[in-house]
Amino acid sequence: MIDAVGGHGQDRDKKDGEVVNFSVDGENSPEALAQKFVEQLKANGCSVDSAKVVHWPIDNYGGPEKNGRTSEIVDDLLTGVRKGSF
Repeated sequence: MIDAVGGHGQDRDKKDGEVVNFSVDGENSPEALAQKFVEQLKANGCSVDSAKVVHWPIDNYGGPEKNGRTSEIVDDLLTGVRKGSF
């Protein structure tokens, strides 16, 4: 698990169930870098069952309630699908 704060949340116009373009803010955006890392793991023979970016995790930083939200926003790095909306 990597707990990174700030500089992320690419393609915020995408809503729940839509596919996110992780490189919309450049190939070095945090999500694009994480997605490349996952791809490299898989290319080196690792089985990756789950790879997700969680925005405003419930158990960190006051959770989504601090930001007026009722749930986390989760971007799946394997499928590109977003759960929740900004």
